[in-house]
Amino acid sequence: MSSSAITRSFRASYGDARALFLERCVDAGARVASHAHPLPGPDGAALFLDEARFGPDDARRVLFVASGTHGVEGYCGSGIQSFLLADGLASRLPADVALVLVHAVNPWGFAWTRRVNEDNVDLNRNFLDHDAPHPDNPDYDRLYDVLNLQSLDPDAIARGMAELKRFEDAHGWAAMYRALSGGQYRHPRGVQFGGTAPTWSNRTLRALWQRHAGAAEVAAFVDLHSGLGPRAMGMLLQTAPEGSTADVLARACWPDVIRAEPAQGTDAALVSGLIGPAFVAALPHAAATGLVLEFGTREIAEVLQAVQADHWLDAHGVRDSEQGRAIARRMRDAFFLDDTDWQEAVCLRAREVVDRALAGVQAHATATEGR
Repeated sequence: MSSSAITRSFRASYGDARALFLERCVDAGARVASHAHPLPGPDGAALFLDEARFGPDDARRVLFVASGTHGVEGYCGSGIQSFLLADGLASRLPADVALVLVHAVNPWGFAWTRRVNEDNVDLNRNFLDHDAPHPDNPDYDRLYDVLNLQSLDPDAIARGMAELKRFEDAHGWAAMYRALSGGQYRHPRGVQFGGTAPTWSNRTLRALWQRHAGAAEVAAFVDLHSGLGPRAMGMLLQTAPEGSTADVLARACWPDVIRAEPAQGTDAALVSGLIGPAFVAALPHAAATGLVLEFGTREIAEVLQAVQADHWLDAHGVRDSEQGRAIARRMRDAFFLDDTDWQEAVCLRAREVVDRALAGVQAHATATEGR
């Protein structure tokens, strides 16, 4: 597929991206269901989480590919999904394998160009037992005022970055990473908030898993993300116990998967509420694995400052203003690049990952086979 055909898969708004995705689903013969979000987009239009299934209804093996868990990252993920459809993915399904594309897990965040949902919840920190005590993130608590700016004055931003550097020098990189990336459950208006109950997207996604994989024997979930890591590099990230079925299946599909042991103790907040482990836990009858495919965009400081500005805008600014629109553009630019080479690289890497997944779930031997 040519570079121009790849770039045509990406769109500049949630509405246009969804329209293209649905058009290509119809062309590829998908069975589509759409779930209306309770709130509208900035233009007043309805928002939807869309699911598109390909392959036999009774397939024993199912691959899910999702976009837009972190709303604004849907600009990247939706384009990849539309590219995969135009590239003929649906026609390449192995026997007894179904494919389910989940478009805009967080449609509100996608439409409003925000990473979080309508309740300021980071969905990839929301998938945990909210009836149990939430993990603590004391490093985040210490840095709350630095991470959640009260002013976008350049001097205030510079002081905040200097404070983060002092914290890293004093406590080490691991503590810094835990504070920046770990979930937190004490500050509802702060960054990285994991919520106090299952969100609409959480409930909708869990029901979707059961509809499409409730009787599956092998299942994999690939969640498309952007904004972390080297430019255009698609890193496969997973937290699963070494030797577990989720670990073994992931390694069989993708030899380059980056796996970390589930964090415990003071590090528990670092990976609390992740979708991948929740997917595995939701399908105890199946050999299941869940991963993030993460594409790098810009330097981490640029991405962090875009997120900080967006949270400042939510707390103190006016979204429908010149400043608000500039911050929205900055968010999109932090998580999506309008560069042809970047778009081509992420699409080709995604195709490689998905093709390996289809082959892996088909080849994986289940406990009941061979009896």
